[in-house]
Amino acid sequence: MAGLLLRRLRDLVVILLIVGTMMFFVIRLIPGDPAIAILGPTARPQDVEALRQSMGLTGSLWEQYLSWLGNVAGGDFGSSITYHAPVVGVVAEHFVPTLTLAVISTVLSFVVAVLVASWNAVSPRNPVARALNLLSSLGMAIPDFWIALILVLVFAVSLRWFPSSGYADLFADPVAGVPMLVLPVVCLVIGQSALFTLTLRESVLGELPQTYLRTARVKGLSERQVMLRHVLPNALMPLITQLGSNFAMMVGGIVIIESIFVIPGLGSLLMGAVSTRDFPLVQGVTLFVALMFVVVNLVVDLSYALLDPKVRVS
Repeated sequence: MAGLLLRRLRDLVVILLIVGTMMFFVIRLIPGDPAIAILGPTARPQDVEALRQSMGLTGSLWEQYLSWLGNVAGGDFGSSITYHAPVVGVVAEHFVPTLTLAVISTVLSFVVAVLVASWNAVSPRNPVARALNLLSSLGMAIPDFWIALILVLVFAVSLRWFPSSGYADLFADPVAGVPMLVLPVVCLVIGQSALFTLTLRESVLGELPQTYLRTARVKGLSERQVMLRHVLPNALMPLITQLGSNFAMMVGGIVIIESIFVIPGLGSLLMGAVSTRDFPLVQGVTLFVALMFVVVNLVVDLSYALLDPKVRVS
């Protein structure tokens, strides 16, 4: 376990260095002077130069890169030009809404997938189980933004059961926060649970021909007990991988959902930073998302090692 942690820490440093370097040079390929784009063409030259210095845009490109790399190594990610605040604080503030959406929707999707797959495994010929499998395939095919628009049209505009947009801290004000989270969470759960259900269903089908199930049946276990005690626990391994990678993607990628429901998360923060050419903020958000990918993958690897000691993480 200690060796695994050391390898992942090494990978973390390498990945952050690669991602940070690529993003540093890519965003500087955008044509035009960011300082002029922010201040406008009528800005005074001294103001433009002062802004360029605060953004680290003076000197050659390699000098800018080495200066930025040294600051990041010392824990200084710079200040956001748009928010006039340290990048770390801005990212932390916008991370809470995204994390709340990601955690709630992922947990609910996992529970739904396990329940549906369990029902399907125990009663494969049940019409309801077959209908749920069909709905899972349909949920995979429908884009999230289309589901979000339908939910807003039906439950916010027509029925007026829930607000169409907005966000309130769930922990600071649960009464206001819960209604605002219902529609975006339902939208994410529909797509995620469909993916998780199909993944778990395929994994269950792969476990059924295994010879160890014969021993379980010989011991007198019913088919229901065989499914719940042996097949499903072993079939969860691929789902854990899917869950981890999907969660990491959600943290940095639910831009459309956040835009539709006007949620101030990381996705909308990154899009706004790119449009305003807020270089320090773009680099900070990108590095944070890369960090989340590595951390989530580490948690998945540790889960594998804990659930199945036969697994050897390379």
